[in-house]
Amino acid sequence: MLHPFAFRKSLALSALAAVALLAGCASTLSGQGPVPAAAETWTKPGATLQDTQQALQACGYVDRFSIGTKAIASQFACMNDKGYTFNVNRQLRREHCVAPEMPAGCAVYWHTLNR
Repeated sequence: MLHPFAFRKSLALSALAAVALLAGCASTLSGQGPVPAAAETWTKPGATLQDTQQALQACGYVDRFSIGTKAIASQFACMNDKGYTFNVNRQLRREHCVAPEMPAGCAVYWHTLNR
């Protein structure tokens, strides 16, 4: 028979191991990492990340779905006019597009699902 202190210590270690295991599983199931920055979802041959950030700023880009589809369409048109391509399939995942403060790119993501 285990001493009461040893039993409690064993129980505590088992509980800690279970929590660590569950936390690890939850982090792998919950998504593909953090929501990508807007500059990571736009590409243009030869453009650096800094170039992309400057183009986003010049287009008045607000990376929130809540600004509305007309504003998002205007931002996307501006970026397209500058030669950039939005890469929804490479960066955004469904998990990124269900939160209240989801990025503007989710408008494109949901549109591609509804075709």
